[in-house]
Amino acid sequence: MKFLVDTGSFWADRIDVTRKNTLPAIYEQMKATGRWDAMRLTWKHGDENTPHIFWDSDIAKTVESCCYALQGMDTGDPLVKKFYEWIDDAIDMIEKAQGEDGYINIYYTVVEPGKRWTDLAHQHELYCAGHLLEAAVAHYKLTGKSRFLDIMIRYVKYIRQIFGPEAGQKRGYPGHEEIELALVRLYEVKPEQEFLDLLKYFIEYRGLDDGQYYKEEAIANGKDPMKYIEGEGKWPNPPQYWYMQAHKPIREQDEILGHSVRAMYFLAGVQGYANIVSDDSLKQAVNRLWRNMVDKKLYIHGGIGAIAAWEGFGEEYELPLDCYSETCASIGILFLGKRILEDSLDIEVARVMSRALYNNVLGGASLDGKSFYYDQPLVGNGHKRSAWFECSCCPPNYTRLMNSLQDYAVVETNSLLSINLYIGGVYETGLGKLWIRTDYPNKGKLCVTVETHTSFDLAVANPGKKYTCTQEPVQRDDYLYFEKVSGSFSFELSFDMTPQIVKPDRNISSTKGKLAIERGPFVYGLEQSDSPIPLSDVRLPPDLTFEEATIQFENTTVVVLLANINGLQFKFVPYFVIGNRVPGDKFIVWIDST
Repeated sequence: MKFLVDTGSFWADRIDVTRKNTLPAIYEQMKATGRWDAMRLTWKHGDENTPHIFWDSDIAKTVESCCYALQGMDTGDPLVKKFYEWIDDAIDMIEKAQGEDGYINIYYTVVEPGKRWTDLAHQHELYCAGHLLEAAVAHYKLTGKSRFLDIMIRYVKYIRQIFGPEAGQKRGYPGHEEIELALVRLYEVKPEQEFLDLLKYFIEYRGLDDGQYYKEEAIANGKDPMKYIEGEGKWPNPPQYWYMQAHKPIREQDEILGHSVRAMYFLAGVQGYANIVSDDSLKQAVNRLWRNMVDKKLYIHGGIGAIAAWEGFGEEYELPLDCYSETCASIGILFLGKRILEDSLDIEVARVMSRALYNNVLGGASLDGKSFYYDQPLVGNGHKRSAWFECSCCPPNYTRLMNSLQDYAVVETNSLLSINLYIGGVYETGLGKLWIRTDYPNKGKLCVTVETHTSFDLAVANPGKKYTCTQEPVQRDDYLYFEKVSGSFSFELSFDMTPQIVKPDRNISSTKGKLAIERGPFVYGLEQSDSPIPLSDVRLPPDLTFEEATIQFENTTVVVLLANINGLQFKFVPYFVIGNRVPGDKFIVWIDST
């Protein structure tokens, strides 16, 4: 799907920053830390800066981000040439780094060349392979050239020889899921049965016999299976195969557990596979775990992952305010949500995607696009964004999502086009051309025009508030359906954006006696610099009313909420803005009630 974002819109500003500032900043950090050039395989024992097990993925996500960015850039933009140079350099390195058998991995080629595939539980070979594959698919879609994709298909075919249920094959599966959703994307551009078979294997064999493969792997490596995972026996419920969703086969799981990024990536791959083969039992398993997450393990800002120790889910309703809520995990919510919506429209899925995107995802980068959060708590005292991390999965994950938002905003399936996120721009789909003009998220109005030579149904996510529409839609599954759209068709949708006071779930102990504030898709917070009294002394009346003010924060226009409480003036700002004006400033989202 081709997409051009509306010039001057909220999203145009945010996406532009990722192209002008964030991607160059990431590339500079990649070069400075040795990540980028590590693919040249020049490192030798005794050299400094030993390559890490995930450096391939950092290169891959940067390349993928550049491919997405280029699809929406003016050819006269000087960054276009630079991005293509980075992409071509990376592909050259990757091609030269590929072994005769097809294998590609920096760490296991130069650091431990004799130990490939020996520690799937901890190491990231298949994770890196997945990211490289996704980058190759993105490059193929951008250029139509198959060089990079052919390199990766050769690698996938080698992996298919190594892993599987046949005699002589390994029965293993990745400790960090990723290759599953990458194989879905590969199958979409190259629908070959062997790719689908490999995907099926990784899904069906994961967790078989209570994670028996990892037990055998631990013993082979001279380790105690009860202390084999990262917790070294200190985490609950050993062996901790729940950490990587390998404690049971997917169809037997009824509670979402473990590392939240891994869980989202895996479920996105499972749902994608289930869509392809029409496997209802897998769809039901995904729905069951989605339901558990949304009902009992989701934060108000769309964050997931309560426990820092394993970067993942805690017990049901265990949602401390100093949560982990990794940026990548909320990005994963969009990966999964898109796959669910491709199967059937569900307004809750669209709204959870929106909640994650406008809060926990957007907050992952500073307004200038040069510093990043890894974790995103709901209360802060000195919490600052950083220019880089030792494990820097989040920055390039952020840029690849921000430059491919059209794939989540508008989903095309057969004779149905659905608008799930209100992102303005021009969408060229297989069913027709779609124009969305909007000042959302600051204002509640959407103008949609369609031009098509065929006939299809158009569905728009119900805004959930009082709305008016210039056409008469049919409401179904809480979407607004315009049936059998053909020729030229247009409508305007207007809806309420009044700020709301949010009451907490009574099952969550951390928010008892507290209130939060929302307007449109944004969750609001209060920084100490905008409060005339210590944050611990602020009491929010349940019937508080707000005055709205449109303010420019660096390169982004947002609506702030002004309120008078006991004669004192307070200013509440969207969560994603927090930490930009005064890095490390104290802040709260859930505020004590009067």
